[in-house]
Amino acid sequence: MTATAARLVVRDLSFSWPRRHVFTAWSAEVVAGLTWLRGANGSGKSTLLKLLAGALPPLAGEMQLSGELALNPATDALAWKREVFWCGPGPIAFDHLRPQEYFGFLKGLYPRFDAPAVMAHAAGFGLGPHLATPLAALSTGTQRKVWLAAALAAGTRLRLLDEPLNALDAASLAYLHAELARAARQSHTLWLVASHDAPVDAVTRETCHLLDLPLP
Repeated sequence: MTATAARLVVRDLSFSWPRRHVFTAWSAEVVAGLTWLRGANGSGKSTLLKLLAGALPPLAGEMQLSGELALNPATDALAWKREVFWCGPGPIAFDHLRPQEYFGFLKGLYPRFDAPAVMAHAAGFGLGPHLATPLAALSTGTQRKVWLAAALAAGTRLRLLDEPLNALDAASLAYLHAELARAARQSHTLWLVASHDAPVDAVTRETCHLLDLPLP
């Protein structure tokens, strides 16, 4: 049985910080596969991903995630959060946990979290020597690899990656690009990558969709 194609629709989204306006009635449609979200500093890339993750409430507008079951965060907040995985640019929350404990914690949050796959991704990122070390004791780049491994295995319909290329070594960048190129061919999952740069890897560049955010 073929999984139903996923689609994200954003209609008339508006949001402001106390001292800075970000969006006014912004609308977009994101199809399954890989979409590269581009925009200058201050255009609202990180804010948009937090809105989509349900970490921030919009001032106005609506979002809908289609697939096996249509979801709207305004009416299905818990179900929405179980179908959206956000990988941010900063440190991981719950950094008292070790990577293996963190993966186990996520498996309890996301119904389709793939435990064998996350260990394979951890190996791909060279995390073997760090699995028993508390996250707080790991470097920024190593924490990022742990979070990315979790994102790749999350099993959610929508994956949000905020500046995922930062702080990665060359081998990890190559592994991530290969996984993103694979993600671009998926019809049941939406991958939205926020970056101030266009994709530099030729395979990813040729297979992804591009979405530009205007300056507010």
